[in-house]
Amino acid sequence: MTDKADPSLGSDLKAAMKRTFIPVLVPLVIMWVMFLFFMIFGNQFNRTLALEARTVSGLSGILFMPLLHGGIWHLISNTMSWLVLGGMTSMLTKRFTSVMLGLWLLSGAILWVIGTPWHPGSVGYHVGASAVIYGFAAFIITYAILARRFLAMIFGIFVAFAYGISMLMNLIPGTQGISWTGHLAGAIAGVLVAFILTKEAREARAQKKAPMAAASPAVEGKPNRRRSSSKKNDESDDGMDIDYSKYIE
Repeated sequence: MTDKADPSLGSDLKAAMKRTFIPVLVPLVIMWVMFLFFMIFGNQFNRTLALEARTVSGLSGILFMPLLHGGIWHLISNTMSWLVLGGMTSMLTKRFTSVMLGLWLLSGAILWVIGTPWHPGSVGYHVGASAVIYGFAAFIITYAILARRFLAMIFGIFVAFAYGISMLMNLIPGTQGISWTGHLAGAIAGVLVAFILTKEAREARAQKKAPMAAASPAVEGKPNRRRSSSKKNDESDDGMDIDYSKYIE
């Protein structure tokens, strides 16, 4: 008799996809809703909630800036980048929500300190999800270097080649309508969050190296099994988090 409650690989994959990508999609839905408000109420809606550097009223922008966009193409462009880079980040770590919030708040706080007007003569309001998107890109590349996991390295190489040059160009001041300081703030936040997230893994890797170097050949068997188990647990920290071993007999 077959137990219908038994999980299948298909149901596990479906659950993993929901668990991995719903946290990526929710902020996007809110961005589009906020854009509808912008279309209804005009630019004053954005100006009220935007980030204005080094002003008390602009502090609210740390929370709301990534949700605001100044035009449909601005929103579409950021939507595509958010899906790609946010999706990659969510596939790399089960702690996507924590990573996203860290990038969101840290990039906003840094931008509030270093932010400049978009171009001469502007008021200096910053809107858009670009800071968090640059944070995703910097996080992926830094995480790949520090975590040394296969999927992370594949994603890191892809981001470096597909986005690297254009993102570096947008870190340079001079382009009208581009908040280059927002991009810079996001990149800084991405590097910092990656260092924080990988701290335990880096410390554990350093601790493993010392016993391995001191271990004698006579007792090498048992430590090897422990390292294999430990590595398996370490590698299971990916965002999809599927235990494929139960389907392999």
